Amino acid sequence: YSELEAEKASVESKLQDRIESHNAEVESMRENLTHMQTKLTDAESQSAALKAEMERHIDGLKTELDASHAKSIDLESSLAAEREASAAKYSELEAEKASVESKLQDRIESHNAEVESMRENLTHMQTKLTDAESQSAALKAEMERHIDGLKTELDASHAKSIDLESSLAAEREASAAKYSELEAE
Repeated sequence: YSELEAEKASVESKLQDRIESHNAEVESMRENLTHMQTKLTDAESQSAALKAEMERHIDGLKTELDASHAKSIDLESSLAAEREASAAKYSELEAEKASVESKLQDRIESHNAEVESMRENLTHMQTKLTDAESQSAALKAEMERHIDGLKTELDASHAKSIDLESSLAAEREASAAKYSELEAE
């Protein structure tokens, strides 16, 4: 009887150790899952901040573009007014008119070049924003795959713990039956 008690205690101790070990694995997986969710949240926050910064920059470029358009319109109005004035005094001011037109044309071309540069900058920033959004989506998908893997491992560990508990219960029943037989003998 003492041997059976000792054997029973040994079996229970081993099973308890295995259950505690698996419980520790489950807790570790939970911590990993929480850590990965935190990293995913941080990545999403960084992506949102980058997107907001890109939008601010794009808004700034649009404002500059609008101002440049308005300036070009003003310059074209000035040119029309100066041409009218020059037409009234064409004969005596023809040389001056040509000079003024040349200078104004240079300014218009300079501003048109600025507008084109701003358009290119806007396109570049929109491309960078699209790339950043794609990278963010890829990172999010990777995090979700990793989290799904951890959840699968967690479910498997739970199932293993349940199996161990069933085995322990079965072994306890068998020990009890064996003890009863010995008592009967």
